[in-house]
Amino acid sequence: MAVAAALVGASASAAPDRCVVPAAQYHSVNESILRAILMVESSNRPNVVSKNRNSSIDVGIAGINSIHFKDLAKHGITPERLMDPCVSTYVAAWKVSKHMARWGNNWKGIAAYHSITPYHNRRYQILIYNQLIAQGVVSGRRLAVPPLRPPQS
Repeated sequence: MAVAAALVGASASAAPDRCVVPAAQYHSVNESILRAILMVESSNRPNVVSKNRNSSIDVGIAGINSIHFKDLAKHGITPERLMDPCVSTYVAAWKVSKHMARWGNNWKGIAAYHSITPYHNRRYQILIYNQLIAQGVVSGRRLAVPPLRPPQS
């Protein structure tokens, strides 16, 4: 997390590509997965703020959820700093690394970036997989993305 805090002074106009490789390397995550997450979360747009149904917000290119703000503040990272694509990318790599350490170097671990709830985790797995196909990283057919909400039983 020290590198993310060190980037607090980085230019807000920094290209996300400039930071993906070093962030992925620093946090030992796959750079293609990190790129896919940035595309799924924001379509690579650094200044995105989205309000969720549960009243939380997702901030920046990596869609960092407000539930993480308190923990990030301990490292000197404010919600405003998450608008910097480099800071947000390093935080995303840190989160992916943390989730994979807990859930494994597998699809569940990757998708835990978004949610550990089984339905939402699986949906995010599909979104990331489809993005990897779009990036030309994996070959195969795109999978149908389930609806945002699970069907009512």
